[in-house]
Amino acid sequence: MDRSTGSERVLVIETEGALPPARRRRRRPRKVAVDDAPVTVTISVVTVVRADEPFGSSTEADEWMRRTEDSEFLDDLLSDAVGTLDRARAADAAASGVPFGTPTSVSSLLTARVGYGEGEQVASGRFLDALEVDARGGTGGVRRERAARTRPLARTAAILGGKEKPAGCELLLPRIRLDLAQGNGHAAAMTIRVAVEATIAELEFALDDEDHESDLDLLEELLPGLGDLESKAIAGELGESDLERIEGALSVAERITRRRRILDQ
Repeated sequence: MDRSTGSERVLVIETEGALPPARRRRRRPRKVAVDDAPVTVTISVVTVVRADEPFGSSTEADEWMRRTEDSEFLDDLLSDAVGTLDRARAADAAASGVPFGTPTSVSSLLTARVGYGEGEQVASGRFLDALEVDARGGTGGVRRERAARTRPLARTAAILGGKEKPAGCELLLPRIRLDLAQGNGHAAAMTIRVAVEATIAELEFALDDEDHESDLDLLEELLPGLGDLESKAIAGELGESDLERIEGALSVAERITRRRRILDQ
């Protein structure tokens, strides 16, 4: 049960093709035949139930299903689902001490279904009626096009080849965005000031652009207001206004790094 965002979500996770328990001792290596079958992989089937949005009738549910023809509505549904999953992954990371790495991408889903059902059905990952949707398609959407434009392979190759080093803020800002998305405001509060300072220092002369300079000036104005967030987070005293300050500064810093990636292509 996830209530961290103010909405009530129920997460059901099933494992198909689960491997047998690990052996205490590793088997000896053996020769692989040319016709050996591919390795079987485990697949997780995740169902996210929007428990706080029940339908009053089957007609209302059918009307909701028809809205999935709107790509923006469908994108929001899929993003909400993977967001719920990642908040669970983050909670598990905190409980187990195993770091939570890459957030789930909608485009990484093997298949996706949108549907509705009764209590016991959805609690076991089943539907009364459902549609299979193309989660990996829709790359022409505005948000996905923007994301694609800001991930140039040439720069990735340059960083891997040692010809260029990523700025520290480019590593810090996505982490803070992930923390906010998962409801971990205290973690975001502990690093936002450093990330903003790094953005100003590292990218001050990155572009000769009026909007770039204007955003840097705005970031400098916001910086003093971030000074007390770390101590408030440690004391457990963060409020809604503090999260709004983090979001405001983060959005400006993200815009600066995003503009740099786009204009550098």
